[in-house]
Amino acid sequence: MTQHALDLAAARDEIRAKVVDLASRTARRPTLGNDDVIPETGLLDSAAIMELIVWIETRFGMEIDQADLTLENFGTVNAIARYLVAHAGPMA
Repeated sequence: MTQHALDLAAARDEIRAKVVDLASRTARRPTLGNDDVIPETGLLDSAAIMELIVWIETRFGMEIDQADLTLENFGTVNAIARYLVAHAGPMA
C-alpha cells in the first residue's frame, strides 16, 4: 500500500465534524469555527471532550501523551489538526 502523510485540511474538517457531532447531542445546530476555543464554547462537556480524545487516538492511530493535552495542542480544531500533522506517522 502507498503511504500518505496526514493532510492538514482533511484532518481539520474531520475533527470539526466530530466536535459538531458530539455537540449536537446536547446543543441545537452547533456551529464551530476552526479557531474557536472548544472548552470555552460550552459545546462539549468533560465526557464529550474525553470521547473526542479517544476518537482522535483511534481514528488517527496514535497514543496521546497526557502531558500533551493542553489548550495549545487541543483547544481548537486548528490546534488539534496541527498537533496531528506534527505527531502522526504515515497514513496507510
